[in-house]
Amino acid sequence: MPLVFSLSNPQLSYLFPLLYPPVSGSFRWNVSAGAVRPNPQGSFKYGQITVTDVYVILNRSPELIDGKWRTTLNGISYLPPSTPLTLAQLFNFRGVYKLDFTNKLMNRPPKIDTSLINGTYRGFMEIIFQNNDTTVQSYHLDG
Repeated sequence: MPLVFSLSNPQLSYLFPLLYPPVSGSFRWNVSAGAVRPNPQGSFKYGQITVTDVYVILNRSPELIDGKWRTTLNGISYLPPSTPLTLAQLFNFRGVYKLDFTNKLMNRPPKIDTSLINGTYRGFMEIIFQNNDTTVQSYHLDG
C-alpha cells in the first residue's frame, strides 16, 4: 500500500517507497544510536569526573590589530582558514591551523591567527568564559 497523505495528490505517493519494507515483516530501527551513553569514567556525577584540561577564555574589548578593530579570546582573533579544518585534518595539510590556543590570557600583543584548542582524547575539558566588558558576546563551540 503506498503512502498517501490526506490532502495530497495520490500520484505523488511514488516519492516515498522507502518508508515501507518491500516485504511483509518487521521493520528494524536502531533507536539507541542517539541515546545517552555513560562517559569513559563510568559516572554521570559531574562532581566526580576527572577534568583533564581547564581553559579560562577571556573576552577582551575590541582592539586595533593590523588597522582593524577586532575582539579577541585570550589575545587571539580567529582567522577563518582557506581550507576547511576537517579537510585539513583528514588529509594532514600543514600550516592551515595551529594547536597553540593558550589556556589563559598571555601577556603579549593581540594577534590574528587560526589557533585551535588541542584537547585530550576522551578527556573532559572545563571551559570558563570570562567577560570583563560591558557587552555580551555569543560563542559557537564545535567539536
